[in-house]
Amino acid sequence: MTKPDHAWIADWKVGENSERERKISKELVECFREFWVALDLDGKAKTTRNRYSNALHALGGYLVEKAISEDGLLMTTNELLSEHIDSVGGPLIHHDEEAWQDEIDMVCRKLSKHLKAQGGRA
Repeated sequence: MTKPDHAWIADWKVGENSERERKISKELVECFREFWVALDLDGKAKTTRNRYSNALHALGGYLVEKAISEDGLLMTTNELLSEHIDSVGGPLIHHDEEAWQDEIDMVCRKLSKHLKAQGGRA
């Protein structure tokens, strides 16, 4: 994995609502890039970068799926983030892999804190 980039958009493609998927995906990539820079992850160890990259990639895919669901169709990207991440963690993505889920929760907690500091999002 690498830092967030537009190549992730293809990975997150569901194929049900292309325009909405593309819009949400682009906004998530930009949000994740800002977070990456704010935490200076390029200056961290490769294992740390990989942990963040993997967690953000999984979270993005999850949120794109939620964005095209009936409950998520009218939500903005910020609303989706607010709905699914907070100071406790993130959505349950890895049901049977506690260590992987712990990574997602850790990154979601930090992302939530970052977004709140940036103006009350998430």
